[in-house]
Amino acid sequence: MDNDDNEKELSTWMRAHVTWLKQQVNNLKDIKNSREKPSGIDREIFAAEMELTDYVKMLREHGYKI
Repeated sequence: MDNDDNEKELSTWMRAHVTWLKQQVNNLKDIKNSREKPSGIDREIFAAEMELTDYVKMLREHGYKI
């Protein structure tokens, strides 16, 4: 049996949440590259990347196609 047959499609909300998390990571990286980067930005980027990674991992574990 092909694994693609068992994958579920993301809901509109799930897809929007993944997009928003990616935008958060990108925005924080842009801030890091600005002239006046705030202290702790590396920690914020790490946290945002982990949140995105964990969410995508959880979706995949539940059979959603990303």
